[in-house]
Amino acid sequence: MKINIENFKIFYSSFLGKSITQIILKKILNLWPNFNNSRNAIIGFGFPFLSAFKSNIQRLFFLVPNKFGLFNFFINEKNLTASVQEDILPLEDLSIDRLLVVNCFEYLSDHKKFLREAWRILDKDGEIIIITPNTYGLWRFFYKKKLNSPTTFSSYELDLLLSNNFLTPIKTEYCLFLPPLKNKFLINKIRSFEVLNNRLTKYFAGLIITKGKKNYLSPVSSKSKTVKQKIRGDIRA
Repeated sequence: MKINIENFKIFYSSFLGKSITQIILKKILNLWPNFNNSRNAIIGFGFPFLSAFKSNIQRLFFLVPNKFGLFNFFINEKNLTASVQEDILPLEDLSIDRLLVVNCFEYLSDHKKFLREAWRILDKDGEIIIITPNTYGLWRFFYKKKLNSPTTFSSYELDLLLSNNFLTPIKTEYCLFLPPLKNKFLINKIRSFEVLNNRLTKYFAGLIITKGKKNYLSPVSSKSKTVKQKIRGDIRA
């Protein structure tokens, strides 16, 4: 499926997109309050969330699935992106401490292969955060129509996918408890409703944010293989 990356750019530059970005950023920083000089990677359209990685990191890789097309985030600066095949990531084994998956997981054709790749590149105590539209959420039609999201997930499905691919679910957060709004005054009130994160409202939240940890006691195949992949664009570490 070819994704129109312009849809992401338009949405996240809008007033609604900017408001949502602040909500998601807060959730990410709650799950990762200290980066501890870590090695990090973001895969998907994650440019709006780069500010979460501004300090106390050792390295940052920014990966965009090649089905999104090529995209440079900065015109007058060195390109921060690399176009990749999401089931063959051009990173070494055990090279990443934290992996953020945003505007990506719902577009994958093979979630198992991707999670096995995530397991491979994560260090033994590595963590992953996956952000996806909620199957039962009030935003599911918005994501499908505006961002061409073909798949949505429940927290149970995400936990099952992680558990079946050598990653242990640790914590799940929910956000966006109001439906998509057009009025700027009402959009400003969205953050006020984020306190409604309880047993009832979480099922109708727009996004599910799942944090998992690598299960490094999982068996590794005895067959080793080397994958060579040409990277389009530069990676700045």
